[in-house]
Amino acid sequence: MSTFVDVALPAAVRKQFTYYVPSPLEASVQPGQRVWIPFRNYYAIGVIVYIHQQKPSFKTKPVRQILDEEPILSEELLNLTEWISKFYYSSWGETIQAVLPAGLNFVSRKYLKIPESVNPEKLNSDEQEIIHDLQENKSTLDEAKKRWKGTGLNKVFSGLLKKKVVEIWEEPDLKVTVATEREWIWADGKDQKTAKAFLESEETNRELKWTSALEELSEKLPIRQSAIPEDSVFTSYTLKKLQDENWITFREVEKKTEIEHLQYDPGSIKTLNEDQQHAFQKISDSLTQKEFANYLLFGITGSGKTEVYIHALKQVVESGKGGIVLVPEIALTPQTVSRFYKIFGDKIAVLHSRMTNRERLRAWKDLNSGKKSIAIGPRSAIFAPVQNLGLIILDEEHDSSYKQMDPAPRYHARETAIVRAKMNDAVIIMGSATPSMQALNMAAKGKCDLLELKKRHAEAVLPEVKILDLKQYKGAMRGELAVPLFMAMEEALKKKEQIILLYNRRGYASYLQCEDCGHIPQSPECSVSLTYHKRKNLLMDHYSGYSRRKDTHCEQCGSPNLKIQGSGTQNIEEQLEELFPEANIIRFDRDSTSRKGAHERILNSFGDGDADILIGTQLVAKGLDFPNVTVVGVINADTELAFPSFQATERMYQLLSQVSGRSGRGDKPGTVFLQTRQPENPAIQYAKEHNHRGFARQEMEFRKPLYYPPYSRLIRFELKSSKDHEVNMAAHALKTSIERVVPEAPVLGPSPGAIPWMNKKFIWELTLKIDPEKGANYIELLLVRVMKVYEQDIKGKFSSVRVNVNVDAIQ
Repeated sequence: MSTFVDVALPAAVRKQFTYYVPSPLEASVQPGQRVWIPFRNYYAIGVIVYIHQQKPSFKTKPVRQILDEEPILSEELLNLTEWISKFYYSSWGETIQAVLPAGLNFVSRKYLKIPESVNPEKLNSDEQEIIHDLQENKSTLDEAKKRWKGTGLNKVFSGLLKKKVVEIWEEPDLKVTVATEREWIWADGKDQKTAKAFLESEETNRELKWTSALEELSEKLPIRQSAIPEDSVFTSYTLKKLQDENWITFREVEKKTEIEHLQYDPGSIKTLNEDQQHAFQKISDSLTQKEFANYLLFGITGSGKTEVYIHALKQVVESGKGGIVLVPEIALTPQTVSRFYKIFGDKIAVLHSRMTNRERLRAWKDLNSGKKSIAIGPRSAIFAPVQNLGLIILDEEHDSSYKQMDPAPRYHARETAIVRAKMNDAVIIMGSATPSMQALNMAAKGKCDLLELKKRHAEAVLPEVKILDLKQYKGAMRGELAVPLFMAMEEALKKKEQIILLYNRRGYASYLQCEDCGHIPQSPECSVSLTYHKRKNLLMDHYSGYSRRKDTHCEQCGSPNLKIQGSGTQNIEEQLEELFPEANIIRFDRDSTSRKGAHERILNSFGDGDADILIGTQLVAKGLDFPNVTVVGVINADTELAFPSFQATERMYQLLSQVSGRSGRGDKPGTVFLQTRQPENPAIQYAKEHNHRGFARQEMEFRKPLYYPPYSRLIRFELKSSKDHEVNMAAHALKTSIERVVPEAPVLGPSPGAIPWMNKKFIWELTLKIDPEKGANYIELLLVRVMKVYEQDIKGKFSSVRVNVNVDAIQ
């Protein structure tokens, strides 16, 4: 009986492609392997997702070659990616693409090959010339097209492609290898003793640079190149000279990872207090039973949630299992890794987007082989190939960055983590000081167990929160700071204490505005105003990446009277430098942390006391732990409310509560100042009282009659086109299609998107509300039916319109 395989390709089309397996390959074919398959007019790379004996009704082509001896995706990850593709309505191939690291995924180039069956003697001279060239020089399809473009051989080359005399094969774009570096060692017959004898010889000139280097080096060999200080005597010249004199040589060794320099002290694990021990004991019992369990660890800021995580993870590792620790931002990764590395050492692998492709592939392989058993990173670390998975920790569970927006698959790490934990009979801990409404609703329905930490760890107490009504402080401001905040900062600086200021707006100013005609420079790529960055003297669009030099004259009326309006983190930084000239100030936002390692350098600098004031966007609100911080100021607490979303109030409350938690984490009491023009806003009042239950109760009462999450699941349809009238008409047609399929479900819209024009595309949206209990099979079936009816209704019209589907949309 013939064997067939279903193969997933990284295309947006939601289907797999069936091929038959030639007899020589049958014994070695496995799900999760990459294969070369004929697809259209070339050989593409795909991943086997199913193996079966069911012969299709159509003629199948053969699998040409298997790329991997062993599957690169386990059965568990194949099942997880299948669930994601159904639940979040993406193609299985797109999902696999998101899971695999560079070097193992579908990113490829099209290379040209000459089949062995081709006999050059049967070709004419022009064809032979091309064949000979391709045999001598490995070429991509693009390179070959350029080579013969505009020459007489262009048609000849095209003919060879059509006749399959030249084949097109995809090859992984990046063949990532393990990073290595030089390690200097003694040459044969040389050691510290022979070096000492040589240096003590009367014939040796000790004043030469290389002999001085030999004297110092003799006590340090072997030494890695990366361990040699830049200002040492070991320059490229002295090392080369020592090599030429046959004193030293080198060998290539695997580079150490970025975390292997961290402190390892497993005995420093902290004893849990009564609250922590109670929470841990329940988690421990579930881990012992080896059954799925879901816990919501609701602990106020500074209550020691991380210590509970560490004790749970220690039990998991000691039982021979592995764990995944998710953090919402790359910015939190260095601090989290440092705390976990201290206890678990080289069992940890870090995965995040700021790593090089080589570093990520190495981490992936270490986890896949079982060499390492703990993965730490932001959202995508949920796909880490941890062997024998026993625990998933989702820190700051409420954070919106756990939701992938673009490109597909548009998954939510929280829901994905729960499903993966179920598949593995593992335990999941969702931790937060301000749990999301969805998590609290899960607890209310018995879908997760609520564990509470009500006290700060050790002697720390919650900070006092003071609300400063900016309407009353108009004449008592120091730049953007109300006088009470300014005075508190002065006092803290006198005491050598540290300060964190939050201003959730990047750049130097919000925008430029012409004082004569009122014109505000807009992005040519999106319907947003351009943000001014003073240090780079640029106007920037943070959505599309467009930037240009700051205008000197109004583009509308030509006036030179352009005024900077509003303020951003750069502007606040400049104001602080004038107000506190003796203070050392550092800025922490996406602009200052764009370079690799910048997060860690800035946070280490502040943690070591090298800076007095840390000013930043929402990055400074998330999980950072600095015991010497006693003053936290929120420059404008109202920024989140300006965003058009039913979640705006929740996000503002969470942001204020989280940033408040950065103060008073040590033995010194802290104070938080919230500057606002809406002091009566319930979210601000609840944040002042550290009353999350009160806020959640009110928020749930607001959402329930409106059928907003957690009382519904939102599915957003985003339509894009370069033609405004087409996307408008298509959006209305899609609404009609949805209402035909699910007439009982509420539909919001259609309406222009929050940013109605981006990257030269017009955007319209519709939002469908469905029962939150519906699972992957229902959602997939519903969306398949909606899109089928829509395609039938439009009858091929609106070809310029693309529809993206976003399940569990965040607004």
